[in-house]
Amino acid sequence: MKRILTAAVLLGLATSARADAGLRTPFGEVVVRRLKIGQTYSLYKLVNLPLRVVNTGDVTQNLTIETIPAGANKTRLGYEPIPSLDWVKVAQSSFTLAPNREAVTDLIISIPNDPKLLGRRFEADVWSHTSSAQGAVGVGIISRLLLQIDSTPPTPDELRQKFVDERVANLDFTVLPSETDLGPVPLNRTIDLRKERHVTVKLINPNDRPLHFRVRSIPVWESLITPPQGYVAAFDPHWLKPDREVVKVDADSIGSVSFTLDIPDEPRIRGLRMYFIVSFDVLEQKIPTHVYYRLRATMPPADKTSGKTR
Repeated sequence: MKRILTAAVLLGLATSARADAGLRTPFGEVVVRRLKIGQTYSLYKLVNLPLRVVNTGDVTQNLTIETIPAGANKTRLGYEPIPSLDWVKVAQSSFTLAPNREAVTDLIISIPNDPKLLGRRFEADVWSHTSSAQGAVGVGIISRLLLQIDSTPPTPDELRQKFVDERVANLDFTVLPSETDLGPVPLNRTIDLRKERHVTVKLINPNDRPLHFRVRSIPVWESLITPPQGYVAAFDPHWLKPDREVVKVDADSIGSVSFTLDIPDEPRIRGLRMYFIVSFDVLEQKIPTHVYYRLRATMPPADKTSGKTR
């Protein structure tokens, strides 16, 4: 994986009225660019930049490091507060730190797989602070982590890198049903198949570990499946969209995914019966095995007098 982080590091200092207390960190402000949605990053593994905090005081301190909400009116110009503290997690959050000793920990950045995040910028604040035995805060310092989300979604290979485990052999799972016939559908309108047609696809994971499934509506030719007699391959597979690109199913559990269907009203489409293929594959496997779900839909005929669909 290419190095993606550019760091503009400002020295962070914390002072106290007491001469025996103080913290220092070189991790004052760091910018991380070109983060991909649906990916998890270790700041240390990527660019050898862990969070370091030094006890500059004269006494041993109990140190806690945690992610805190960034106030909307205090964020760096052009950035938003991270929507959830789960985006940035501290690998080790508690230390007992002697004078002149350094605490070192990693920051794990997890960007949700949400296309709405593409091209946006977020700020996460990390608070390193000491506390007494009674829990009272002694001295603290805030580090600023600026996250820039890439404007393009991850490639299939980039998405798979998050989950792949080469030790895993063949993982068994089931997709039910394997096929659905919607019958007649309207054109030029988005149909929520779960709400309007009660259509969902179940993912059954009988394994003893959670699995992540990538869901794609693909061209029929890519599956090597031939449409049944009387049907044509959908002209555009993106007319059928899953509600999520990645679905997590816990061990020994059943998950589900639904779809929306939006076919334009064009003369070439009217009167046809169309065939869609959805591919499911397990991201934990280096070489995924595809399981296909098939969807059939019948287009309305043309009105011979008006030229519009009935």
